[in-house]
Amino acid sequence: MSRFKISPWLSSSGGPLVVIGEGLAGMWRGLDGDPSDYHRACQIDDHAGRLEGVDGDILVLGDEPLDTAIATADDALLIIRWICAPSEAEVLAQLEQLELGSLTPIERLSIDWSSEALVLFDGVDWFDPQACLRLQLLSPHSEVSTFRYQPTPDTALLIHQIVPRQRAHPLLRSAGVQG
Repeated sequence: MSRFKISPWLSSSGGPLVVIGEGLAGMWRGLDGDPSDYHRACQIDDHAGRLEGVDGDILVLGDEPLDTAIATADDALLIIRWICAPSEAEVLAQLEQLELGSLTPIERLSIDWSSEALVLFDGVDWFDPQACLRLQLLSPHSEVSTFRYQPTPDTALLIHQIVPRQRAHPLLRSAGVQG
């Protein structure tokens, strides 16, 4: 039995991919506009970055147009981006061996989405409900940690882990300390 439930793979026509609250996704205009949503997303230089939206943040998965899937388990919500591997079977086999606790994040960011129901799609296009992946969060206030996972010389993945953000204690928050 598999440790993770894996979505279908989503390909990009050049990326970047975006993750946005499903209720706001219809406002995404891809290449239309000046500046376009797509051009704003292309300003993200990292593997993952945040754009401010009207009613919530937008996660941009930058860098390269990698095939992408969602992996879920009882204790995990992961966005898996396929850098290289000889086959999908190899990707899935290596995911079964994944121990995130042994990896060091290469990036980390806080994000406040508009809702717990999110969609992931190619940022070059207008939102199409038939061409997206769906995610369900525990909280719209999240931390996104990015890991590079290369278990073999022939297999490498970018993994974005999404977890609920821990709220700062009220006394710490009033003292200017963020949680």
